[in-house]
Amino acid sequence: MGNMALRRSAQGVAKSNSVAVRSPISLSLVLLLCLALVDSSTAQVDTTISQQESQSVVLPCPVDAEKCGKLHSLNWFKGDDRIAAMLLGDSNVTSVNKEFDERVTVEQNPYRLVIKDLKIADEDIYLCDTTFFIPEETCDNFNGYRIELRVLVPPTEVVILDAKGDRIENGSVVGPMQERQSLKATCTVRNTRPQPEVSWFRGTKRLTTYSPTHDLVDGLYTSTLELDWTLSREDLAQDIECRVKSAAIPNVAVTKFSVDLQVRPTSIDINGVKHHTVQGSKVVLTCDIHGARPAVNLTWYNTTTVISSGENEISEVRTKSLEKSDGTFHTQSELIFNATRFENDRVFRCEAENIVLQINREKPISSALTLEVLYPPVVKVSPSAITANTSEIVLLNCEYFANPASLTQVEWYRNDILVNVNDTTHFKGGNSENVALVIKSTEKEDIGNYSCQLSNNIGTGTSDHKINLDVQYAPSVEILMIPEGPVKESDESNVTLFCNVLDANPSVLTKVRWYANSTLLKELPDCEETREDLCHIDPSKLLLESIGRGFFYNYSCEGFNAAGWGPRSEDKELLVHYEPGPAALSHFPLVAVKKKSVTFSCSVDDPGFPESNRFVAQKANQNHKTKTPQHAPLMDFHTVQAMQPQEADIAFEAMLLHKHQNPLPFNDSTQTSIRTPQESASHPAHQIKETHALIDLHLNHSLCTLITLTTYTPQSQILTLYTGVQQKKDASATSYALYRKMGKFSFVAQIVSKPNRFRWLRGGRGPLQDIVTKDWTVEPVGLDSRTNYSCYAYNEGGKGVMATVNLEVHAPPFFIKNLPPYTGILHSSPNATLTCRIECVPRCDISWQKDGVPIERNDTRYFIKEKYMDASPATGDFESMLSVLHFNMPNWPDSKFNIEADNANYSCVSTGNIVGGSIRSRTYFGIEYAPENTTVSENIVYVQEGTIPGRVICKSRANPEPSYKWIFKNETIANGNALIINTAMNRNDDGTYTCFAYNKHGSSIAKTVIKVQFKPRCEIERQEIDDQDTLICTAYGNPIEADFSWSIKTENETDENLGSGKKENSVERSFYILETDYAISRTYRCVANNTVGYGPFCEIEVAVRPKKQLAWWQLWEKNTLIILVAAILGLLLTVIVICCIIICICRRRRRQDKLHDKSSSLGEPLTEPGEYENLPFHGLQTAPNKPINAQIFDDEFIYADLESQHYGPINYKAASLYSQVKKKKESGALEELK
Repeated sequence: MGNMALRRSAQGVAKSNSVAVRSPISLSLVLLLCLALVDSSTAQVDTTISQQESQSVVLPCPVDAEKCGKLHSLNWFKGDDRIAAMLLGDSNVTSVNKEFDERVTVEQNPYRLVIKDLKIADEDIYLCDTTFFIPEETCDNFNGYRIELRVLVPPTEVVILDAKGDRIENGSVVGPMQERQSLKATCTVRNTRPQPEVSWFRGTKRLTTYSPTHDLVDGLYTSTLELDWTLSREDLAQDIECRVKSAAIPNVAVTKFSVDLQVRPTSIDINGVKHHTVQGSKVVLTCDIHGARPAVNLTWYNTTTVISSGENEISEVRTKSLEKSDGTFHTQSELIFNATRFENDRVFRCEAENIVLQINREKPISSALTLEVLYPPVVKVSPSAITANTSEIVLLNCEYFANPASLTQVEWYRNDILVNVNDTTHFKGGNSENVALVIKSTEKEDIGNYSCQLSNNIGTGTSDHKINLDVQYAPSVEILMIPEGPVKESDESNVTLFCNVLDANPSVLTKVRWYANSTLLKELPDCEETREDLCHIDPSKLLLESIGRGFFYNYSCEGFNAAGWGPRSEDKELLVHYEPGPAALSHFPLVAVKKKSVTFSCSVDDPGFPESNRFVAQKANQNHKTKTPQHAPLMDFHTVQAMQPQEADIAFEAMLLHKHQNPLPFNDSTQTSIRTPQESASHPAHQIKETHALIDLHLNHSLCTLITLTTYTPQSQILTLYTGVQQKKDASATSYALYRKMGKFSFVAQIVSKPNRFRWLRGGRGPLQDIVTKDWTVEPVGLDSRTNYSCYAYNEGGKGVMATVNLEVHAPPFFIKNLPPYTGILHSSPNATLTCRIECVPRCDISWQKDGVPIERNDTRYFIKEKYMDASPATGDFESMLSVLHFNMPNWPDSKFNIEADNANYSCVSTGNIVGGSIRSRTYFGIEYAPENTTVSENIVYVQEGTIPGRVICKSRANPEPSYKWIFKNETIANGNALIINTAMNRNDDGTYTCFAYNKHGSSIAKTVIKVQFKPRCEIERQEIDDQDTLICTAYGNPIEADFSWSIKTENETDENLGSGKKENSVERSFYILETDYAISRTYRCVANNTVGYGPFCEIEVAVRPKKQLAWWQLWEKNTLIILVAAILGLLLTVIVICCIIICICRRRRRQDKLHDKSSSLGEPLTEPGEYENLPFHGLQTAPNKPINAQIFDDEFIYADLESQHYGPINYKAASLYSQVKKKKESGALEELK
């Protein structure tokens, strides 16, 4: 069959099927071809494929060889343009259009077109046009297979713009905006394909909008949809969404924003008190506002006055706003206050507004409530003060207002005590009909502050102010002394007497009469002409100057005010004291002993003044004024607190003894009877409230017992306590008198001490505040006791002459520094000493003993140094003897101690003295040395991996006893002599464990080896040994000795045993020699086992080498092969470079010989100069002088006879040359035509 080509015309049918045949074309085939051409113009798309831009897409071409026969060729068309072709048969040639050469490939089995890096321009209808050698009648593929390819491009962005063109970010909030305001926005979908569907939504509701616009640029759509929406409450808490639906994106793209929508409040309501409230009750008024956004600003009003919580402490405003699910706020405000009468009939109003109402200039919404408050009477009394004389009529007014106004009770109070208004003889009124109170005849008891208290059904009201009623009467007085006394005669001090008013109205005295022993001394003021200096003075004061013994009197006074002269006061005595005589001091024993006691005794012949008998005599004439108590209860002195010396002095200075003629019997020891004496009506008694303190001075041998009392009277004040002493052997009761500003009390107590008091000095320092008795026991006696001691007697009049003695103190033998129970010394120490120090006064001697045997002075192994030490005030040690026993080491065998023989007990022994016997101290002298002979119980320990080894004990000889620690890999893993490992061992724990025994003198070590045994693992390598192909299996385990088992892995995954191989004098390796002839690849397995067990198998794949041994290159090592291959490649590259250089040189010379050599066989040049350059095709590329490549279809032809190869057209320049020459048949040389 000759060359045949079917050309596809550009103006012909868009796509057609072509059939290449090797036999004559039959008529039926032509008819089928015509029908196929007609059908192709109306064919439909068979399938649609969509793919993302820049991705790869596969377009299938289904070919059914059973229905259609053998495929000859296949062409792919994009629209009307062919882009690829495939010629089947023996050559299997494929060609792709240059435009798509890098991105399009044609594949077979199955047949398909693969497009890489998909572009928008690739979108089209693709036709797979098939040509069969002999089409079958059953074939239904004459029209080809059409595929619609759609290129998908996701949008680069979906953006929402507001009315100003500003971008609204996704999920952002727009606003604030108000209801009824128009929301304008634009949703733009940019750079996408295919054309997207754009819509606006609010929640699930689609919003009505304009139609979208679509702009197509470079195959990409930009779609825009505008929104113009009137906002309402339905838009609260809703997202405005722009939804984009496109085949280019898997899901609907949503870009949304929300609107900060401001709306008006919808309702306001105030609630709280429904009917009325009562004064004092907490009132809570609640105002609720709903439906507003933003939250409202709320204001409370009391009628027209704004209520502010910050400015008013009485009321409190609590406001909170809660956002609801729809975005509006529920604002709740509470007005909290305690109801008072001032809120009665007041209108409370709650007013609220937000920015919506303000912008639209609308009035705030409000709600109001009128409050009714019921309250008790509010009372007012008048006048504020009334001054009246006795027997006068006084009116006390009371006014009020209340809700309800009717009264249920009326009460009057004087000094907060209810007045008995039912006493009609003294009062009138004071009831609900007549609230005012009338006092018919005033008395002294009517003095006070009056208040009015009224009650209704709600409560009780009391007047804020009181009426001060003052009734004048004559004064009652008492004598006060400053100082109260007693007074020291040696001081020559002054005493001031005060006539103190106990009860009077007015309380200011205008005249005073002064008495001494009931005799009138003076009436003040004295305004006679001769005594003008006594006229303008305070008559309640009387000064006594330079007090001496002549001032012993009982003083009293009478007072005068506007009501007249009052009664005379009770007498008060002035006492004067003087000091006792010289003291005498002694002590026992005469010589004191350390840590024992010594007692000092101080005595005086003249005890000083006051003298007990004298005071009793002076007070005897006063006995008729005090009633003798009938009972004298015993006081329990063990349950009270001791008084301080200075407190005792204060009590003793004011002592006044009062003697009773008859002793009184004792009573219960747990109680004290307190009684009020009989007094006149002008000296009222006061009841006792409590006893503050009961203090006993018996422990300090003091003279008096102080009892402190308090009365109900606020002005009461304890001045002094007077106590008496009975001159009897048995303790008996005595009466005491306690004087106060507001009255006098009598009580019964008991005296158990003597009146003498003393002061002591030690070492010239003092007096000592805690020692006040005549006898002083110093215990224990110490070094600081070796000093002088002094004492003197004293009383309120002063102190007597002091007496002084020096105390001598001795000390029995006592160790200041004794020997320790144990003394350790290193056996190689160059020196050693033992020291003891013994306190002893008088002096004693010290000797040394070894194991109870005295150490002689001539023993050259020792020498002793002694020193007598002075007393140490810092430590309190007396004089002492210091002795040091030195070990003379050069005189010891080998100049060192024997660790066995020289351990001994050494003793330090003292002699006795006159106050103590001999003492001794003992120490055990131990010879110490560093650890030695350190051993372990197990030198080697075998343990399997994953198990726990047994303990290993370490022992060492040392003094002192050594400490132990175990070290592994330079880390301490255990302390103590036992190595105990409680964790399972692994192979990394294999190694040497060191026991480190140490004490303060040195250390020693011992080692044990722990060998962790584990199952072996194996590795197989292939080597040539003695010209034999050998497999070597190496085991890695502990112990290293291993047995091996070889096998071959068969096709059914079973193993064929090959034996144990050969060990070749190696305990950890096994050798297996491969057979010299085998027909298939084999997998050889090796398993190693030791005393622990079998390890995992290892295997190697051996390739096929039939009937011969390994190839020559397999006999070499890998590194040798790499070097050989590199050398060969280098040599080959060198040869290629040299050949290229030679070829280039030869071609250049040959070209010069043909074109530029004027002596060539062609004679003159074939062209004139410039002729070739002026040709119209000058500059075209030289056509290749080689056969046309049948695999390239750039000429748009399909050659029917592709098996014969012909040279294509030669270039024009060569054609011009060949037209002037001819070829000789004999020689084949070219010669020029004539």
